[in-house]
Amino acid sequence: MGSDSGRQPPGSPASGGGADREARRIPGLVERPLVKGEEHDAHTRSVMRTRLLGEDTELNAVDQARREARLLGQMEHQGEAPTRIVSQLNEQLSGAQGPEFKRMLARELKPQLDRLAGQVDQATTENRRKIAAFISRAAHMAGSENAATFDKMLAETASTEARHLAAFPGTGVAGRVSELQAALRCAASPAYRATLVEKSRGHIERLARDAIRLPTNQFHDVLVLFLGTSEALGRVACNTMSKAFLAGALGAGSADAAGKLVKALGPALLEAPEGGNWAVRLMLNLAESGKHDVAAALGQCLQELIQKARERCGPMLGAVQTAVDKGELLERSQKLDGHVSTLAELMPMCALLLAARNVVPGGGNGPLVTEALVAVASLDAVGATDNGQRLLRQTLIAEELGEPSFLGIVPVAMRPLGHPRILQLLAECGLAAAHYRNGGSLFVQRVARQVFRALSGVVLARSQKGESEEARRLLGSALCQHAALYGMNQEGGQLTAELLERLRANPEPEQAPRVLAELDGVARTHLSPYRTGHVESLRALVTALAERDPLAAPKSAGMRQRVGAAPVMKAMEMERTFIVQAKKLQAEREAARAEKKAAAKPSPAKVPPAKASAEKVPAKAPLAKALPAKAPPAKAPEMAPEVPPAEPPPPAAKKPVDDEQWREGTNARHLERTHVFQMMQRQPRKQDPGEETAPSPIEPPAPGIPRFRG
Repeated sequence: MGSDSGRQPPGSPASGGGADREARRIPGLVERPLVKGEEHDAHTRSVMRTRLLGEDTELNAVDQARREARLLGQMEHQGEAPTRIVSQLNEQLSGAQGPEFKRMLARELKPQLDRLAGQVDQATTENRRKIAAFISRAAHMAGSENAATFDKMLAETASTEARHLAAFPGTGVAGRVSELQAALRCAASPAYRATLVEKSRGHIERLARDAIRLPTNQFHDVLVLFLGTSEALGRVACNTMSKAFLAGALGAGSADAAGKLVKALGPALLEAPEGGNWAVRLMLNLAESGKHDVAAALGQCLQELIQKARERCGPMLGAVQTAVDKGELLERSQKLDGHVSTLAELMPMCALLLAARNVVPGGGNGPLVTEALVAVASLDAVGATDNGQRLLRQTLIAEELGEPSFLGIVPVAMRPLGHPRILQLLAECGLAAAHYRNGGSLFVQRVARQVFRALSGVVLARSQKGESEEARRLLGSALCQHAALYGMNQEGGQLTAELLERLRANPEPEQAPRVLAELDGVARTHLSPYRTGHVESLRALVTALAERDPLAAPKSAGMRQRVGAAPVMKAMEMERTFIVQAKKLQAEREAARAEKKAAAKPSPAKVPPAKASAEKVPAKAPLAKALPAKAPPAKAPEMAPEVPPAEPPPPAAKKPVDDEQWREGTNARHLERTHVFQMMQRQPRKQDPGEETAPSPIEPPAPGIPRFRG
């Protein structure tokens, strides 16, 4: 039953053209160019597709799915390897294919995939793990409603992999644990990983039994590997692996095995804090099996670890919480990011401790739960950093795959955070205690803003890659599961997901205010049972979807003093505002000069007719007054020395349209701004009281400046 000694179907190299294109999405795979034989195979598939599908593109989803299924069936009849077939299946499911096409294709392919499941044990280790990766991704793209199509192949692949791990001739415990880690990380399907762990229980027990007998330094390295392995596991698989590990480590009859495990687990968690959930499962399983002393010692170890991670951040957490504008928030969060990595990775472990607070050693009011509560209270500051955003993105994607996340504990934790004793403790830790009063609505709103900021980046990335169905599924999953974060119940979350999906499919920047107004109306009739959260938390997400830009800033003036939401004025808007203000200032100056002149005149009868006609120009065109009224005919107008007048290009010379220099020189807005600036810098010429000024000819305006008549 060796998995590496099986035969390879003829005419099938290790990976085909489709596998190479998918290698960029699978960790550990290296992209390489097609060799000559593979190019011929790719051409053969192209010809086969043309013969089967024809050139008719006007096909409905059902006919298209049936023809794609016949293409995969033809590949199987020609002796293609399962790796090549599932790679082609990934290509068919990726892109902008609708749910009807995916549902029909999954139904048509189920018999063929069940037949291919019997050939998995004949593949090499490399190809078998490629099959697991491709099938996991295909099941994800097809959706949970079509997951049954891929169950048999995933289960058979996991069973074959478990047999390979049991017979793996690795050198040492560390090598065998590394092989287990590679097998779990090759595919992202929770069903595949849970099946693999369940089938490998005996193997994990043997690994733990051999590891506990190692010297301290080697046992430390093995524990770090186990903690890193558990990061890829869901809730069920993580609990299964912890039970199997304890059965092997503590069942050997060694008197000091439990003490050795507790003593080594703390330093190992410092190196691999992402495995905190597995450590909590070990503690809970120890308490359930009656080893309360060992569980309490492990709980003390976890408490010290959380406290050290929080104290490493120090007052920087409170500084991020009290930032008053976006620039200050960015500066402080970047400073915090260098110290918050451990605390961010321990956040799911803290949420798990709060969820299991009744069975945790010390009880719900014990020091371990209190320390976990204070750590969760800093989630809004942690989420503003790059490490926090990465954690939130991974959490939202895992939720889409069906795994529960730690974000569900945020509305539940609001009631104990508002207790006077906890408020005093939060203030002593440097956090902004005012954010947790009155039901903690401000804290929930700040957490929600960071969660949906992370969501916008992933949704827009999928939309830009053409994965519209995957983007819709992720958006709906996050909005429905975390409706309490923005103040709605489950039904309100579904309505919100429908509204924002329409905006994502047809982005229009002008629609953002309308969508927010509709969300306000939905929130009034679908209030959250926790009475926390506000629709304003979705403003950043709505703006990003409307403008197809995850970094787009909300434009609400009411958010100016709120963290992370300062409005940003666009360049064209700033330029337009400047021109309007400059014109207004110039008009005021001209009016003041006219009043001063009128007061200095002896009488209207002494004003010459030519001068009076010249003074009529400002009443109709204030901006064109200075040229005829102030400049004498024989003398050029005085200009500020630092701003020389721009020479207009000759009107007869025509340049090509793509000449950037010519286009910039004749830009109307640029010339108007230059003209206004020159008028503001002009100094009035002093004139003798008895001097009469002759009318000067009006100079022609520069190209792009409208002529003023009268």
